[in-house]
Amino acid sequence: MMDIIVLNGIVFDPHPNRALKKLHVKPGSRYEEMVLGMLEEARQIAQPKAMYSVAGIDEKTETGVVIEGVQMESRVMAINLKNVHRVFPYLVTSGRELFDWKMGFEDMLDSYYADEINQMALRTAEKHLLDHLKTTYKLGKTASMNPGSLEDWPITAQQNLFQLLGDPLEAIGVELLDSMLMLPNQTVSGIRFVTEDGFSNCDLCPREGCPHRRTPYNPELMSSKYN
Repeated sequence: MMDIIVLNGIVFDPHPNRALKKLHVKPGSRYEEMVLGMLEEARQIAQPKAMYSVAGIDEKTETGVVIEGVQMESRVMAINLKNVHRVFPYLVTSGRELFDWKMGFEDMLDSYYADEINQMALRTAEKHLLDHLKTTYKLGKTASMNPGSLEDWPITAQQNLFQLLGDPLEAIGVELLDSMLMLPNQTVSGIRFVTEDGFSNCDLCPREGCPHRRTPYNPELMSSKYN
């Protein structure tokens, strides 16, 4: 039986000046007062959340792994987890409260700012989860894989991942759509694992101009390590 843990009470308290910089709003501009007002509203409304399970690996093959009876087909994952016996499937989200708030804006620019604020809340939840995992389980270096980030582990793997997380809709308000996208839209799913070598999806992703890229694309890595 997997342990499924929900993390509520995550505080969202964005620093105004850093938030303005992220939103490309210049101090003293005509948008400053509006955005600061939105940030204050969001701070009062937001309830970012996270959930995860502690899952054992039942079987490893050349092309994937079986986690608590659920098959994950991914050559990259099989190699990343070859020396791992426990993983942490997870969801982090900005929360329904902030998502519903965002959906109340009709103006395109207002809606853009509101979505960016949702993303800030998501990053807050991500950091909270990572800090919690490292502290609770005394983890060293960790990395994540996320469905849809690589061709090797497509977005359809969301269905399998959700099987390892009980009822996310009931627990934290996250819904998996038929399209395999999630609501709230500022939600991230994945599997976190311990690694000595380090790993980033970005290393293997050739997509150009991605605003979320964390490391450069390494075209030689797939052939040298994952084939």
